[in-house]
Amino acid sequence: MDTNLIFQQGIVGSYMDSIIVGYNLDRVFVGEVVQFKSHNSNLLGMVMDLEPTSVKIVLINGNEKELKAGDVIYRTYKPTETKAGFGILGRIVDPLGNCFNRKELDDTRFLLDELFNITTVKMEKNAPSIIQREPVRTPVLTGINAIDTLIPIGAGQRELILGDQGTGKTAMAITIILNQKRINTTMWREIEEETEIEKNMFFVPCIFVVIGGKRSEQARMKKLLEKQGALYYTSLVFTSADVMPGQQYLSPYAGCAIGEWFRDNGYRALIVYDDLTNHATAYRQLSLLLRRPPGREAYPGDIFYVHAKLLERASQMSRDMGGGSLTAFPIVTTKAGDISGYIPTNVISITDGQVFLTTKLANQGMFPAIDLNLSVSRVGSDAQAPAMKAVSKQVKVDYSMYRTYAGIEKLGGDIPASILGYINRGKKLVNFFTQDLYETCSLYRQVFSLYALSSGFTDTVQSELIKYYFDLLFDETLSVQYLTADTAWYIYGAEEINKAMRVFELESLKDKWDEVLKGFRDLWETGFASGAANFFDQLKGN
Repeated sequence: MDTNLIFQQGIVGSYMDSIIVGYNLDRVFVGEVVQFKSHNSNLLGMVMDLEPTSVKIVLINGNEKELKAGDVIYRTYKPTETKAGFGILGRIVDPLGNCFNRKELDDTRFLLDELFNITTVKMEKNAPSIIQREPVRTPVLTGINAIDTLIPIGAGQRELILGDQGTGKTAMAITIILNQKRINTTMWREIEEETEIEKNMFFVPCIFVVIGGKRSEQARMKKLLEKQGALYYTSLVFTSADVMPGQQYLSPYAGCAIGEWFRDNGYRALIVYDDLTNHATAYRQLSLLLRRPPGREAYPGDIFYVHAKLLERASQMSRDMGGGSLTAFPIVTTKAGDISGYIPTNVISITDGQVFLTTKLANQGMFPAIDLNLSVSRVGSDAQAPAMKAVSKQVKVDYSMYRTYAGIEKLGGDIPASILGYINRGKKLVNFFTQDLYETCSLYRQVFSLYALSSGFTDTVQSELIKYYFDLLFDETLSVQYLTADTAWYIYGAEEINKAMRVFELESLKDKWDEVLKGFRDLWETGFASGAANFFDQLKGN
């Protein structure tokens, strides 16, 4: 073989707006990384277009001002790569794996991470085949009542979050990540020892990809995750709006590669892309600079493929492949609530459901501002925890009846008692679905509350007081004071109940849930409801 082809070098012909035209690179491949000036240079580019006498290269690292015509281009014979592994958790990195908060990390820890816990992975990979996958059936607990009850999400699913700017899309994604802290604690290791289950079933690494965000957003998110104790299991891949479009284009693929490393090692990883509208804009900018023909809204014709090859990599792997999963939450920004726009419809057709947030509800101060009529999960109750699945059936009926009769009150006149009952119960559900910013609700509390709502135990409580009612009910001090010891334990014993709920999610133990639910039903019917009502009435009287 000709050694000139093995160690091929090219030269810079021209450059403008992060696009470099190179010559004498006859054997390069699309996606290959090249270096400028020297083999050790951090001035990197990625080959995007091959033409008869030249190649077009997009700058992905370094400053274009360092280049000049005639500079040497060195081939690396490698595709774009980033860093992955346990050592990447707790870090804020760019798409190439360079750490922004390295100075804040302990030097010894950083050295150990570099040696043992960080590896290099390719950004671009093929999505797993059908044979390598399994059906989506393991629940992803978001801590958001409306989603866990009516729009269940499963591990390996792709659930789109879309809405206008300022409707709380990023806040919802952060809330989902914060809720994983309930799983990523040492208590799950105790369960693993008791039930002989692999540890990876109870650890959810999270990756948050910010595309074209503000630099102040990076500091705000880091501070929030640190304060909530979530940064240690989260990796933040960040590109600001002022960086070159090549880096913005690579950001989601870098985050996906990090998530795939955890997935392929048997973990249930979770990734957020915030947001794919900015990603589409960056790709459109690159394509126009590369002189590719524009299409609808000036986007290139392959914009669907660009997002499809990214989101198809989210998957639930088969047990033969380790049983890991990668759950994707892409975010898309709409304009004036138009979900029929080009990019929103493209991503909707790729994903397995969407959560639509509306400006109207957001302006009313409601969080999350979910339009439950336009939101859907195409996986359905197959991805619900058995506990939630058992109690949510009646909740779905009650809520749908409420939506049917909600406008009757405005007409005036006498309303039949049955219809009035649906309206009153529906109002309580709406209030229960309203949560404070970054507030999460554990599975055991969701199940207790929904069972009480759907069984009629809270029919005498005013709808606007329902959240206050449950807050008091789950308070250990007050429960002990007003309820019997056995009953109170079921209410405030969060840690023990959480353990039980988590175990009952496992497929081999699902049959035991009927016994647990019967115990809950007996508990309510033998005095819990009346005891709770008395306790609430006395507090209100005081």
